[in-house]
Amino acid sequence: MERSERGYTLVEILVALAMLAIVAGLAIPSFLAYTQRSKLDAAVRQIVEDVREARSKAVLRGWEYRIYGFNSGSSSVYKNKYRLMGRSSTAVAWPADSAVSFESATAMVSEWVNIGTVYPGVRCNPTDGTDHFWVAFNNRGVAYDIDDSFKPLNVTHPTGGTKSVSITTAGSIRIQ
Repeated sequence: MERSERGYTLVEILVALAMLAIVAGLAIPSFLAYTQRSKLDAAVRQIVEDVREARSKAVLRGWEYRIYGFNSGSSSVYKNKYRLMGRSSTAVAWPADSAVSFESATAMVSEWVNIGTVYPGVRCNPTDGTDHFWVAFNNRGVAYDIDDSFKPLNVTHPTGGTKSVSITTAGSIRIQ
């Protein structure tokens, strides 16, 4: 019995490599765009979850809670960051922006969430042009203090697009 031990020719190998390069050249830009959009979507989900957490805690604890942050163009040392703050009543002042995280019988402050570090390239930009943004919920879950920055808050990625987060007085969240 005769065995054929034919290998691949140089031309066949070069054609296969050329086809692989074409497929990779088409797939890589699509994959990169997908990852940029994924970062943007994940950042928006994070912000929405934190806003929902503030509203939920306000109802469950009977306190007032707010999300407070600074946009990516802010001159503040906290630019492109936000945090959750709480107070037991309107008689208690909101904690200072610069407060370290704590929880007491009358107030609380969480750690800063740095959107640009957690989701590289993503930025928060209020549409009203201010350097900060916030929304506060009372003990019934009503957004009683919505800064114009959340009408809406734009979350952007240079190559992934822009999504807008807005909050109604009733506390529902809209993503556009």
